[in-house]
Amino acid sequence: MLERGDRFPDLRLESTDGPVELSDRWSRGPLVVAFMRHFGCAFCREHLLLLGEAHDRIHAAGGDVVAVFQYRAEPTRNFCRHRGVPFDCLGDPDRDGYTRVALGRGERKEYLGAHIVRGWLRTGRKGVLPGLPKGDIALQPGTFVVGDDGRVAYSHYNRDSTDNAPVADVIAAVSAAAAG
Repeated sequence: MLERGDRFPDLRLESTDGPVELSDRWSRGPLVVAFMRHFGCAFCREHLLLLGEAHDRIHAAGGDVVAVFQYRAEPTRNFCRHRGVPFDCLGDPDRDGYTRVALGRGERKEYLGAHIVRGWLRTGRKGVLPGLPKGDIALQPGTFVVGDDGRVAYSHYNRDSTDNAPVADVIAAVSAAAAG
């Protein structure tokens, strides 16, 4: 697992405009890299919503955001565009990026059980509902802030599918990384 100070792997991800090297993105300032589970995941949809609402604050702190999904570039872009996501959503259909940041397949208890139902109630109150699962529903999510030096400034490995990184912590990490 990546920890603060570790070198973040320079991932090559898919966009509809061609390959994206994440180092090109973080060299401009801190980059939030949010790995998502699947398109139907209510908690990933909630995380996208919250990161989208915080996008201006992340920019004001000196950072930017990308979301990474386990699909090809076009369906990933379409999914995010349909939801009004204000930042780039990139594809990782071979799941190489997930592997390189130590996001594997979770156990059933991470995405099934009573705690998940309670989480659905929480997301439902925000108007975020689950969709049809597509792809690997056991794929683990996580959120990272990478400084312009390519080092991890913040890492959050979800304990289960409901456990998204607190956006306030992400913004604080972006601010700290931008300051130096």
